[in-house]
Amino acid sequence: MLDPVADARRRLGMARRFAEDGRADDAVAIAETAVAVIEQARPEGHPDIAATCIELSMLHEGLSQYDKAEKYARKAIVVTEEYSSADERQVRLRVGALGCLATVERIRDRLGSAEVLYNSALEMAAKSPWPSPAEQVGLMCGLGVVYQFGGKLGEAERLFQQAVTLAGNDRGVIAANAWHHLAELDLLRGQFVAGESHAARALGMRENALGPNHPAVARDRVLLAAILTRLGKLDIAEKLFRRSIATLERILPEYHYDLAVACQEFGMLMAARGNVAAAGRLTQRCLDIKTKLLGRNHPEVAQALETLALFN
Repeated sequence: MLDPVADARRRLGMARRFAEDGRADDAVAIAETAVAVIEQARPEGHPDIAATCIELSMLHEGLSQYDKAEKYARKAIVVTEEYSSADERQVRLRVGALGCLATVERIRDRLGSAEVLYNSALEMAAKSPWPSPAEQVGLMCGLGVVYQFGGKLGEAERLFQQAVTLAGNDRGVIAANAWHHLAELDLLRGQFVAGESHAARALGMRENALGPNHPAVARDRVLLAAILTRLGKLDIAEKLFRRSIATLERILPEYHYDLAVACQEFGMLMAARGNVAAAGRLTQRCLDIKTKLLGRNHPEVAQALETLALFN
C-alpha cells in the first residue's frame, strides 16, 4: 500500500506538471485530493498537513486564485502555530506559511499586514541556517516589493541587493528572482539602461533553468520588453511581447495577473507606435483581468482605469 505522504507528494508533483502544461483545472483538482489524503492519514496539527497546505497555497497563488491561496496559507499558519524552534522542519514550515500569506496580502494591497508577515518570516529564517538561500531570497524580494509599492524605494533597493548577494553563485531561479525585482525597481525609477541589463540577466538565468516556454520566463520577457519600450527599441520589444503573451495565453488561465501586466505593457508600446485603438483594447483587457482578480477598489485597477481614459 502506498504511503499517504508519498501519495500526497506524488499528487502534488502531478499538479505542478499540470499547471506548467496549461491544465489549471486538472492541477487544482489533483492537488485538492492531496490535502484530503494527508488529512485522513495524519492527526490534526501534523506538519505534513502544513506542508501540503503550503504547496496548495503556492499553486493557487501561481494561478491567480487568491481566495484559495489565502485559505490554505491561513490553514498552514494555524497548523504551525505551536512549533519548536529546535525542529528545522517545523521552522521552515512556519516560515513558508507566513511567506505564503504575506504574498497574498501584498497582492491585495494590504501592505501593513504583508510587511509584518514578511519580517516575522525573515527573522525566523535568519536564526535557522539552511543549506539553500531560496526561502530568504524569496522573502527579501517579497518585502522589497511591499516597500516598492509603499514608495520606500531605497529600502526596496537595499533588500533586492541583499537578495542578489545572498543568491551568491547561483545561476538559476533563485538569482533570477532577485535580478528580476531589481529590474522592476529600475523600471519604476526610470533607470532603463541598468534595468535592461538586470532584466536580461534574469531572463537568461531563468530560461537556462526552466526552458524557453515556461510562464516565469515569459514574465521575464515582458519586463525586458517594457524596459526596451522606454528605451525606444520598439521592434525588439514587440517581438518579446507577442512571444510572451502567446506563451501566457497557452499555459495560464484566462484571468491571470501576469496576462494583465503583459497586456498593460504591450498597450504602452502600441501607444508609442501611435496605434491608440490597439492600446485601448490591450488596456481594457488588463482592466478586466485586474478587476476580476483584485476588485474594483484596488489601486492597480484605478491605475488601469486612468490609463484607459487616455486612449478614449
